[in-house]
Amino acid sequence: MNSFAAWGLTVLGLAITISIAEMLLPQGKMRKVIRSVFATVTALVIVTPLPSLLNTDFDLDFGMDDIVVDSDYLEYTNGVKAALVAASVNDKLKAAGYIGVSVEVSLDDGWNVHSATVKFSNSSMTEDGEHINKSEIIGLIADYLRIGEEAIMTYG
Repeated sequence: MNSFAAWGLTVLGLAITISIAEMLLPQGKMRKVIRSVFATVTALVIVTPLPSLLNTDFDLDFGMDDIVVDSDYLEYTNGVKAALVAASVNDKLKAAGYIGVSVEVSLDDGWNVHSATVKFSNSSMTEDGEHINKSEIIGLIADYLRIGEEAIMTYG
């Protein structure tokens, strides 16, 4: 057992012993004196390892070389973020009346959109409907995502 664990067990044992002893102490002046002795002993036990800690070379190296990046998890979370942003754009398009247009986004390391892909393959015009203005949709997406129109690719 290392010295830190032994010290912790000593403090814990002392606290339990003092708690039991205080229950057995009589009321009066003697109780106050014994409690002050207990407090002094507790302080000494807590402070005891400090000189040995200060005299040694205290190493704060926490093994940072052993940290491994979980690329699968990062890829998953980036996919979830991209899906959330794409769903937000698709909701915006539906609210603007563009049904069947789907958008996929590509994010950088954070939440910033790098590029977007617009698919018109599921969109259709009704007999009474107006012509689908692709440039208007691209402008709406570019404004919403705060990217340039040149970063938006279209299919369909």
